[in-house]
Order: sequence, then structure tokens, then C-alpha cells
Amino acid sequence: MMRTRIDDLILYDGKGGRLESASVLFDENGIVAAGRGLKDAQAETVIDGKGLTCTPGWVQGHTHIAVDGLPNMQAQVMRDDTEAAVMASAARNSLRCLKSGLVAVRDMGTNFDVSIKLRDAINAGKLLGPRVYASGRVLCMTGGHGYYFGIEVDGADEARKAARAQIKRGADLLKIMATGGGQSKGMKAGVPQLSYEEIRAIVEEAHHAGIHTAAHAQGKEGVMNCLRAGVDSIEHGVTLDDEQIELMLKQGTYFCPTLMALWYVIEKGEASGIPPYVVEKCKIQAITHFDGFTAAYKAGVKVIAGTDAGTPFNYQDDMASEFIKMHELGMSVKDVIVSATRTPAEAFGVADRTGTIEPGKWADLTLIEGDPEADLEAFRRVKMVFKGGQLVYSNENGKDVFLPVL
Repeated sequence: MMRTRIDDLILYDGKGGRLESASVLFDENGIVAAGRGLKDAQAETVIDGKGLTCTPGWVQGHTHIAVDGLPNMQAQVMRDDTEAAVMASAARNSLRCLKSGLVAVRDMGTNFDVSIKLRDAINAGKLLGPRVYASGRVLCMTGGHGYYFGIEVDGADEARKAARAQIKRGADLLKIMATGGGQSKGMKAGVPQLSYEEIRAIVEEAHHAGIHTAAHAQGKEGVMNCLRAGVDSIEHGVTLDDEQIELMLKQGTYFCPTLMALWYVIEKGEASGIPPYVVEKCKIQAITHFDGFTAAYKAGVKVIAGTDAGTPFNYQDDMASEFIKMHELGMSVKDVIVSATRTPAEAFGVADRTGTIEPGKWADLTLIEGDPEADLEAFRRVKMVFKGGQLVYSNENGKDVFLPVL
């Protein structure tokens, strides 16, 4: 087994720790050692890491891997009406994820269950891409948010059967559409859609199968339905208040705020081609969303970094903007890194294998130029990405180089 050692790094371990002049030693079996005093350790490949920062490999907590960030998300999903078209977009976007420092992504909805198939193709070495935690198709009410790439259910029995079907297809998690959303035409964002009983049936089946659930939930009633039903992760949560935050803390619920999904819609506006109904709904959501995120973070809610990539102008290779926005809203740089490394690993049930830099964990590493505590723009300067100890992406003299794992 060929060992690699990278010296003279700034090292963030994913647990909130930071160490200068550090080294990391690893191979394809995992991380061997990390810290100071390793320069004499045997390694076939030695890399000078001076000027670089190393963190555990970043995780995108909420993406739609087959969607490209066009002004009208719903139109693209409905236009790409063949499995081949959806898979082509997903494969292309997988490379974009790698170049932005992402070693893993949690896909939160693709038509034709493409994210499950993409995951299997990457794991088999047929495609190059990050680790994929795949939900496949979302579960929604008839005509509800995301119906155009989902399974429509009405009643607890139908919800339970659809959940079992997605588990049979190999889903890593079940994505629940609990409320209306900003991107769907003809519905009010935040209005409850799936009922408590329907959500509870889905959660029960997921937990019986040993997988987690995540819910698109924007209004208070819908969020409370999810929390009372035992959903593991609240996505968006644009109206969080003290009552919701208190229940999330009590139950250990994770929160993926997807700040940039809202921000880009408001910033770009109707002039960019975003449908007027989307812009109007996002402006209303912004009144409470950013303050709610800050309150949840300060209270100690477990935050997963995620962008909702695929929504308007929210590209698959732009994770850095979410990091910067989280910091602007009060999150420390160290906690930003934890939110993209250890916390998602815990939420996805793989913290024993990844999420931190320590011996025995997978050698999933993201290296950037500069120190983000001194310069937030360092998050955009990704230099190398290692997945399972193998170099899969590097930026050499401003050029992207992808190295397929054979």
C-alpha cells in the first residue's frame, strides 16, 4: 500500500481543532497519523503543503445533483424527461462537486432514482465523483412540492408503501416534502402538505431499515409535524422560532439551512429569468430565515452545511459561498468546517469512518490555498481533493485535473 505524507500544513481536524506546521500521513486504507513530528515517517509520496490548509473532505449536505442552477429549476426538471438526460447532468455535476472540494454529497431528490444509480456507478469505478448519499425520488403528496421528481402519496398506508419501495431500491435516506416550497409553481411556500401521520409512517420505515430521514420543511406547522414525527434532519426551516429550536435541541435534530438557495434568488431577481412567483416567495422567507439560522446556531442546534444546489444560480461547484454566508451570520470558521465534515458524518451514520482527521478514518481530505480564518476566500481556492486516500482532483497552475480511480 502506497503511503502519502503532506507536510507543513495548517490542519483543521473536523472536531474544532486547528494545528499549524502539521503533517498528515495516509494510504488507501485510511489515515495513519496526523499532527506534528511526522516528517521522518516513511511515505512513497511526499507533498509540500506550505501555504495550504487541510480539512476532512467536505460534504455537501443538500444538493440536487442532476440539476444545473438554471433560472427556472422546475422547468429543467420537467424538461429533462428521460433517465439518460438526468444521468448525463448528474455525471457532469459530479465533477463540479469534486473541483469545489466536495468528497461527498447528500442528494435530496432526482427523477428516475438517478442519484441511487449514480452512487452505484461511482462506487463501481464506472464514473468519477464524490461519495453519494442518495435519496432517489422524494416522497410528496399528490400535486405537492417536488411532485415532478417524486412519488406522490396520500394517506399513511401509501406513504409507508412508498417508503418501503425506496428502501428496496437502495436509498440511503428518505426525503420527505412536508410543506410547499419556493420553486414550485401554484402553491404557497410553507403550507403543510404531508400530514403528521404520513410523515410518521415514512420515518418509522426508514428507522426500521437503519437509514435517516430529511424533510423539506419551511412553515412552522410543517416543521412541528416533522419534529413530532421524529424526522432526523430539517431542511431549510425558514421560520424557526424558540419553540422549534427547543424541540430540535431536545431531540437532537439536525438542521440544514441552505442559505444560498434563498440568497441567490433575491440577489438575481426577476431580471435574471427567475420566475416572479419564486422571487416573491423567497423575499417573504428571507424575513425570518437568516435570523432563524443564527438563533439556531447560537442555541446549539447541530448544523449541516448545504446549499440546495440546483436551485437558481446555485451551482454544484459553489459550496464556498454557503460557508462564507454562514460565517457572515455568526458561525465561527472552525464550526463552519465542522458543519461540512463531522456533523454530516454523524447525521448520515458514518462518523466511525469519516468526518474527522484521525487514525483509522477514511483518507477523505480537502486542501485549499491559504487559511480561511485569515481569508474566507480561501474556501474557493481548492488545490487538491483526496477520496479514500487517492488523489481525484487537483488544480495545477489554474487548470483542473481530474484523476479517475481505476
